Amino acid sequence: MIAMKSAPSANVPKRIAVFLPGWIGDVVMATPALRALRAHFESSWIALVGKAGALEVLRGAGLADGTITDTSAGRSWRPLRLLRPAWRVRGGRFDLALLLPNSFRVALLAMMAGVPRRLGYARDWRTWLLSESLAPPMDGKRPAVYPALQYYIDLVGLLDVSVTDRRMALAVTADGEESAERLLSEAGWDSARPLVMLNPGGAFGPSKRWPAERYAAIADALIAGRDAQIILNAAPGEQSVADEVAGLMQNRPLINFAERDNSLALVKSVLQRSQLLVTNDTGARHIAAAMGTAVVTIFGSTDPDWTTIDYDRERIVRTDVPCAPCQKKVCPNPPGPTFHQCMLAIEPAEVTAAAEQILSGPTDSGGRP
Repeated sequence: MIAMKSAPSANVPKRIAVFLPGWIGDVVMATPALRALRAHFESSWIALVGKAGALEVLRGAGLADGTITDTSAGRSWRPLRLLRPAWRVRGGRFDLALLLPNSFRVALLAMMAGVPRRLGYARDWRTWLLSESLAPPMDGKRPAVYPALQYYIDLVGLLDVSVTDRRMALAVTADGEESAERLLSEAGWDSARPLVMLNPGGAFGPSKRWPAERYAAIADALIAGRDAQIILNAAPGEQSVADEVAGLMQNRPLINFAERDNSLALVKSVLQRSQLLVTNDTGARHIAAAMGTAVVTIFGSTDPDWTTIDYDRERIVRTDVPCAPCQKKVCPNPPGPTFHQCMLAIEPAEVTAAAEQILSGPTDSGGRP
């Protein structure tokens, strides 16, 4: 926490609590809205409320004055679990809560914390918990497919906040930079050769994951064709996937995060030094784009229209199959010719071609494609 700012004028909130989304990718897609909110209410004291990972990915970005960790999130949350985070939020004496997630839990938490103004989308049976709300885009009786980045921009518009810069942006931190330099140096990184991170995991579920043997094929193809140095990323709980890819490669990766500790601060700093990320539709995609790194994203069960990020250094690889996008965590089709075809129909040569196109293209001011 930093010292209290000078008091704002009476017509703007003095203290604002911003409740963050739970998924890392959504947090990153909210950065244009958060940045505009910070600029608009420059005299207000702003705190970010969210899960530890959500707060960590935004660390160093200068979007708020303080943070509050929300420990109530979980698959089987209960009202009693809200007591501790509600007490922490109540202690902040906030007069405005901006609720970026759609969850009932978050709206209840803000009310229990005694925040008088609670702004969010009118959905998930929580409208009665909000003092001001915005109707979500609808397609008949169901929420319409709508880019999350714009979704958050529309919400801060309730506060007359105008977003003129739609770019996602994150910042590196001193500890992340130190860890990245040490890690790459110990691994024997050659800055004259392409550094490519592969992200074969996906916390959402197996339907998002392209097969490990195909990631291995991509790695070997880029090593053979580009003399690339390969980093296998692994978020918590995804080490076995990275290890499987490493075991199927004909060459050794430069770094395999299944074999060492990892952190969001370290990933941000390593991605900033990388020429390319090849990934499933996961939070790593958004972090890479926010760090200015080129991205090849492999889409299967999920609809890219939900997560349009306005990033011209991204190439999306997907195939049209009748059952996609289903938005399911696990393929609902039985084993057989239709099972997981949204991913299995994508061949390594197609992804390699997208990666080669990026690596062969013009470079930015830092020498990256």
